[in-house]
Amino acid sequence: MAKDTTTVLAEAEIRELLARYCRGIDRCDADLIRSVYHEDSTDDHGLYKGNGYEFADFIVPLLREHYESTMHCIFQSIIDVEGERASAETYAMAYDIRRDADGNRVFEQVGCRYVDGLERRDGEWKILRRVVVMDLDTSVPAPPESGLGESRALFQPGRRDREDLAYTATLSPATVD
Repeated sequence: MAKDTTTVLAEAEIRELLARYCRGIDRCDADLIRSVYHEDSTDDHGLYKGNGYEFADFIVPLLREHYESTMHCIFQSIIDVEGERASAETYAMAYDIRRDADGNRVFEQVGCRYVDGLERRDGEWKILRRVVVMDLDTSVPAPPESGLGESRALFQPGRRDREDLAYTATLSPATVD
């Protein structure tokens, strides 16, 4: 069954919102995280159950204090749009590095699904209700700091703030090397 243009555009806007959420988490950008939630939203992240908009103020300090790095990847989403409301189930993986109580590096891998209720208000889609459904998780000792050896120094390092290249790069043909 063919989708109308309005539905296709809504789905694209929702997918972009889901990607912004991941950037916000991985860059520890509370403002960006807040931007995906309505102010009266709810979020159930297991360790946090409360207002979604306020989730940013909970999660960013926790990430900064306990994790060296995180990478959230989203995969397929099933999005059902009905007028100004939508539901979405999005598969996700989170890869994290943290230190345990003894200072050893630990690699965590979490497979989950974001089950979201969304609403478009004033022309903008945002999450009204989110529940994180846990499907798998594992923690193992992390390998050495880098398997890339000296070549790692050739790469632009990721940052967990607005100084990250994702925020500062100008991606026009004249400036890309």
